[in-house]
Amino acid sequence: MNRDQLSSGLFFLFGLLVCFFSIPYKLGALSAPGSGLMPFLSGAAMCCLAAIGFSHATLRRLRGEGWGPLMKGLAWQRGLLTLGGQLAFLFLLQPLGFFLTTVLFMGFLLRVVVPQSWPRVITVAVLTATIAYLVFEVWLKVQLPAGPLGI
Repeated sequence: MNRDQLSSGLFFLFGLLVCFFSIPYKLGALSAPGSGLMPFLSGAAMCCLAAIGFSHATLRRLRGEGWGPLMKGLAWQRGLLTLGGQLAFLFLLQPLGFFLTTVLFMGFLLRVVVPQSWPRVITVAVLTATIAYLVFEVWLKVQLPAGPLGI
């Protein structure tokens, strides 16, 4: 057994638990869902994905792959930069507003975490913030924090 088989097995068991404990909340039907339907479907999806991961890990195990060093060959820099950017997004959201914070966050990700050219960074950051603003504020009517620009 390798690491992926173990983790997939644990996720499968967790998915089964989610399914089992969602049944008392009445599943209902797709046309009239009960309060337990979404947790049940989430647990079932988790079981399916864990089964796929387990079978993939089993195939790799049959080819001779076993337990290897856990931390060898991992690059933590991008993950830590992304986490720092998310924390900055969290703290800047109220003072700067959704639109400006999203532009800065996407610009940070595209320029620092995965370096891109400045024209691409500006275009993608502004487009992402604009589309997210239109979807959430205009279409879904979610009240987003307004910044100094009023948007």
